[in-house]
Amino acid sequence: MELKVEDKNKNIETLQIVFSEQEVSDAEENVVRKLANRVDIPGFRKGKVPKFIIKSRYPEAVKTEVIEQLASQALKSISDRNLLLSPVLKDAKLEENGGRLVFEIHNVPEVKVNDFSEMELKKVEKASVIDSYIEKRLEDLREKHAIVEPKEGAADYGDMVRVKLTINTGEKTIMDEKVSEYVLYEEDDRPVVTEVIGKKKGDIVEFTRTFEDSKEYHYKIEIEEVYKRTLLDIGDELAKTVNSEYENLEQLKAALENEGNEIYEKEMLDFLRKQALDQFVDLVEFDISDKTLDFLVDQAIEKMKSDREYEKMLSQYDNDEGKLRKALRDYYEWDLKMNYGIEKVARENDLKVTEEDLQAEADNLALSWGVSSERARSIVKNRENIRKELEWELLKRKVADLILNKAKVIEVKPEELAQKEDKEDKKEVDQSEE
Repeated sequence: MELKVEDKNKNIETLQIVFSEQEVSDAEENVVRKLANRVDIPGFRKGKVPKFIIKSRYPEAVKTEVIEQLASQALKSISDRNLLLSPVLKDAKLEENGGRLVFEIHNVPEVKVNDFSEMELKKVEKASVIDSYIEKRLEDLREKHAIVEPKEGAADYGDMVRVKLTINTGEKTIMDEKVSEYVLYEEDDRPVVTEVIGKKKGDIVEFTRTFEDSKEYHYKIEIEEVYKRTLLDIGDELAKTVNSEYENLEQLKAALENEGNEIYEKEMLDFLRKQALDQFVDLVEFDISDKTLDFLVDQAIEKMKSDREYEKMLSQYDNDEGKLRKALRDYYEWDLKMNYGIEKVARENDLKVTEEDLQAEADNLALSWGVSSERARSIVKNRENIRKELEWELLKRKVADLILNKAKVIEVKPEELAQKEDKEDKKEVDQSEE
C-alpha cells in the first residue's frame, strides 16, 4: 500500500492510496470466500463454489466488497492522523495490476493563538458594588421584618393580603381556593394585584385573562384579610430585629459588607473568566477550508430535517436558508476556534484536569443536583457523558485563569460597563440584521 498526497487546500488533502496487484488479489480471495458461504448455487455446496463462478455471477458485489475491504485497510493506515471529519471516498478503481482509492481528508486545521497579555478585561469597581449591595440588602431586610397588623378598610399599595384564589378554564379547575399571601407592590401590574387595590376583607374579585394558548382563564379572588405593613427605619432597631447579636446599625452593615465581598469576589471571577473566553476566540487563527465548513453545515441541516426540526429553525431566520446556513457556519467557525484554541493553550502550558479537580467540582454541584457529595462523586465517576462535560468546563476554566494572570484587568464604574454592554448588544443586533 502506498500513500500519495495529490492535492492540499488549507486543511483538506486529496489522498491517493495505491494497492499492489497482490493486495487486491488477497482482498478478492477473502471476499469471494465469504460470498461462497452466503450464496446458494445449484450443483454446489455452500463454501465449495469455484471462484470464477462467484466472480462471473456476482461481479458488482465482488467489486463493491473488495473496494470496501481495501477502504477499511486504507482508513486504518491513516487512523493516526488528526482528523476533523471522517474521510470521504471520492474515487475507486480496480485494475489488472492493482487498485487505487482516492480520499478527501479533512484534517484539524493548524491553530495559532496570539499573545493574550494585551487582552483588556473590565471589572466593576468594588466599592460602588458593595455600597449598592448594602443599600439593597437593607431595603430587603426592611421588607422582610416589616411589622404586619390587620387593617380595617380598603387594600392599598404596600399592604399585604391573604386571599383564596380559584382559577378555571371552564373545562377544568387549575387552582381551587388556594390560600396565599402577597404584598401589593405598585410596580406589579398583574391583575391579582391591581384588581385587589381598593377592596376590603370579605370582598370577592373576579376577572378573565387570555394567554398565548388563546384559552380564557377565569380568576376568582376572595379577600380573607388585609394587613397594614410598617417598615422599620434603617437604624439600630432594624439591626437588633435582624439579629439579636447586633447592637447597632454599623454592626449590621459590617456583616452585610463581608457578605457582599464574598459574593463580589465569586461573581467577578466568573464575569472575568467569561470575558476572557469571549475575547480569546478573537485571538485564535486557523486556515480552514470553506468546503469543511460547508460540509459541517450540510450535516447539521440534514440532521434538522431527519429530526423534523428544520422548518422550526428556518422560521427563526425569516424562512431564508441562506441566513440559517450563515448562522450555522459562523457558529461552527467560532466553536472550532474555541475548542482547538483551548486544547492548544492547555497542551502548551501543561494544563490538565485531575481526579481531585473532578471530585471537588462534584462537591460543588451536589447541592444544585439535590444529592449528597458522595452521590455526586459517583455520578461524575461513572457517567462518561457528565464526566467529559465537566472535564471540558474545568479545562476552559483553567485556560481562563491563565489568561487572567496575563491580561490587563482594569476597574470601571458600573455605568461605564453598562454603556459598553449596550454598545455590544447593538452591534450584535446590527450584525444579525445584515
